[in-house]
Amino acid sequence: MTPETEVIACPACKHLVRVPLDWLGTQVQCPECKAMFRAPVRVDGKLTDAELLSRPASADTPKPQPRADIMLLLPAFGLLLCGAIGVIVNGWFLTVVFDANAGKEWAGKQVEALRKMGVGADEPPEKQVDQLLRQFQWVLPVSLVVSVVVFAGGLSITFRRNYRLAQVACVLASLNFAHLCCVPGAIAGLWGLLMLGSAEGREHFQR
Repeated sequence: MTPETEVIACPACKHLVRVPLDWLGTQVQCPECKAMFRAPVRVDGKLTDAELLSRPASADTPKPQPRADIMLLLPAFGLLLCGAIGVIVNGWFLTVVFDANAGKEWAGKQVEALRKMGVGADEPPEKQVDQLLRQFQWVLPVSLVVSVVVFAGGLSITFRRNYRLAQVACVLASLNFAHLCCVPGAIAGLWGLLMLGSAEGREHFQR
């Protein structure tokens, strides 16, 4: 024989729940939202209100960000900043170096400063200018590409995409290749490598 029931609205989601009469006044779980509530009791022929005991965490409630994510976002910001600066600086120097007049003027100033310090004083200035320009005509494009990779690695960590790219970017930044003398980039790169090598860092890319 089917036991008699009362139809009760869940106080959390208003889903109608059939509750056996002998469950009145006891703790009940809503089958729809999984909230726990105390079933009402009948007083003077009327049911009291159901008492909500616990509301389950909503699937839409954002979970606390893991500590590993926060620790990775800091070096990611460093890679983004150093990569962006490297792209701007190297790109600007490229336009100078490959301009015949501006390039020689810039290289001449560098050679003059070096000769004052006693570097290359026994060589003709014109030869030094040509050597410096030829050197920077291949160094700057390489540095520009490296800066782009470092910036892309920062994006990779931020958006949890391409673990290998993030590692390569951290290595390049830690070797000071972002702009040949970027100490903050080296710090961000080493920090990023340490975090990426941890179990939490690998899990960061799996979520």
